[in-house]
Amino acid sequence: MVSSSQKRHAAQGVVAAGMCSQRQACRYLGLARSSWAYVSRPPKPRTVQIGEAIAALAVRHPRYGYRRVHEMLRRKGLCCNLRTVQRMRRDQGLGITGPARRPKVPLRPDAKVKATAVNDVWCVDVVFDTTQGGNTVKFLTIIDEYSHYCLGIIASRRMGAREVVAALARLIEIHGAPAHLRCDNGAEFIARFLQEWLLLAGVETRFIEPGSPWQNGINESFNGRFRDECLNRELLANLLEAQSVARTFQEEYNDIRPHSTIDYRSPSEYRAELLNQAPGSGQARQAGPSLRLELALVPTSNHNQN
Repeated sequence: MVSSSQKRHAAQGVVAAGMCSQRQACRYLGLARSSWAYVSRPPKPRTVQIGEAIAALAVRHPRYGYRRVHEMLRRKGLCCNLRTVQRMRRDQGLGITGPARRPKVPLRPDAKVKATAVNDVWCVDVVFDTTQGGNTVKFLTIIDEYSHYCLGIIASRRMGAREVVAALARLIEIHGAPAHLRCDNGAEFIARFLQEWLLLAGVETRFIEPGSPWQNGINESFNGRFRDECLNRELLANLLEAQSVARTFQEEYNDIRPHSTIDYRSPSEYRAELLNQAPGSGQARQAGPSLRLELALVPTSNHNQN
């Protein structure tokens, strides 16, 4: 619907351009000639006072809606209509925009693929913390889902797609490439740069469904232990100390800490046992070339002695 003021503005523009007369412009645009000559009156002092009060409340309480602002005005003795407050706030551009809605994403049944061997599924996630100076530190945690083994905790100020690629490339050189990479829908994981690199490396990405952290339960459990047993107990002075603390926790988690889901063995012991059960099995083949070297370092099992 076009308002009278908009019609008047359009008619004045047509007449000023010399396209037609005033009478013809009003007839073509459906504008009364009395509206053509209308001159708006200046606002009343009370209206100006209410507008200034609304602007002052918006500066002090930017998240208040028009109903709450109307009540605040009433308490100050500036009684007016509720719709008047709503209109004046809209004219001043003070409307509140609601929280952004997460776009709907189709279900991803492939996210629920279960690890069947060492190096089958790597789980990655990012944990945030702050230093004593108030600077943000991001920790990229990478876990082998089948053996519960922590492959790495990388601390950095910035954790974008390029930093994730650099961390994964170093770990693949040591442990071999996994078959799948499980992660959430964070910006650093859905970036094209990372996805193209994983495609070249032959690693399939398994995104969990939005709002479903339990689909990445192994990594979420590790992050909870990392925060509860390490980050909440440490005061990080700088990034260098954060890297040292993360490295110490990773070594203790892998080599010392008993894990209840694997009969209170450490992930290092469980990983060595998995790789030493049958060197020619599918588990050893999927573990990657570097892990096959690892088989020669662990003690020989009864299977080899026989």
